[in-house]
Amino acid sequence: MDNVKVLEGSEGIKAAYEMTLTAKSLDIVCLSSAYASVVGDYFDRDYAPKLFGSKTATREILPDTVANRQDAKKKDGIKNQVRFITKNIPSESDYMLFGDTAILVSYDLNDPFAIVIKNRDIVSNLKSQFEALWRGLTE
Repeated sequence: MDNVKVLEGSEGIKAAYEMTLTAKSLDIVCLSSAYASVVGDYFDRDYAPKLFGSKTATREILPDTVANRQDAKKKDGIKNQVRFITKNIPSESDYMLFGDTAILVSYDLNDPFAIVIKNRDIVSNLKSQFEALWRGLTE
């Protein structure tokens, strides 16, 4: 199946995140807190500077923690928006939506992977769910 790819391990996860760097806009739900156990300092050292230094507009939904709120203050709030979810069930996973692509990431320490789905209908469904969640959250 060409419209679904499984990218295994930490290198697969990094490759999936790199795909998002060409997006005009990117919606992210990041519930993971132990991602560094899988990808090390990749986000702080490599990914975040590229993403937030680019023209990509982002909307992130993050757990409501002191660290996430401090990090959100560093973002411009217009191009890179953040909202917080207060009642989340712990989940070492993320998902990202852009164009006709959805990326689901599992930071399972025993079997980390990313699934890249290129399907307009599935992405439309997930975008509708993201929009509903986004509207229900506060900054």
